Amino acid sequence: MSGANGYSHDNVIDKLIKLNERIAVDVDLVDDEGREKDLIWCQRLLTDVKDSGLVPSKEEFVMANLMWKKYGFLPTDRKSTEENMWKLIDGMLTQQNPTKIGAIKMYRRFVKCSLKEAKEMVDAREIKIKRGW
Repeated sequence: MSGANGYSHDNVIDKLIKLNERIAVDVDLVDDEGREKDLIWCQRLLTDVKDSGLVPSKEEFVMANLMWKKYGFLPTDRKSTEENMWKLIDGMLTQQNPTKIGAIKMYRRFVKCSLKEAKEMVDAREIKIKRGW
């Protein structure tokens, strides 16, 4: 049954199962350690949603959508994936309650790098946005 905003618990469960499958079979696009972390995250969220009836937070929905895109593109679509990543990070930095930490986490999900490098990239992006470049 859908709520007022179109939320359907069964639909979310189905999509998380499909995301879990995408991550599990994708052995070419992402390093094994990153893929394993994403798979564990997805399986934990799926278990929480299925077993306890938990409604995922907005951040969890955003992260699931990012993973869907991360594991759903062919290697030739990487440029498109990077553009989508920056659009989402820009959105996180310019929303009513900006979340720089969330933007850094999101960047690290897509790019294998250190926390320092991710923070520097997000800081630079934030400056670019503020200056209108």
